[in-house]
Amino acid sequence: MDAAREKFGRRTTIKILEREYRIRSDADPAHLEAVAAYVDQVLREVRGSTPDTQDASVLAALNIASELLRTRQMVAVPRERILELIERIESA
Repeated sequence: MDAAREKFGRRTTIKILEREYRIRSDADPAHLEAVAAYVDQVLREVRGSTPDTQDASVLAALNIASELLRTRQMVAVPRERILELIERIESA
C-alpha cells in the first residue's frame, strides 16, 4: 500500500438519497455501507415532513445524535454499576 493510501485509507463509494459520495476511510467498506444505508433511511423518513434537503439533513442529524446519546446513557449506567461492584469487591 502506498503512503497516500495508508494515510487516508481505502476509497469507498456510498450512496445517500440517490447521490454518490466517494470517501476515504480505514473503516470496513461493509460498515460504511451500513452507516450510509442508515443515514439514507433516516433522511428519507425526515423528508416526509420537510421537502427542504438542508432542513431534512439537520433533522436527521439531530435524530441520529439523539439516538447516540440515549444509547450512551444506557451503556453508562451498567458501567457505573460495574465500577461500584469492583470497588466493593476490592474493599472486602
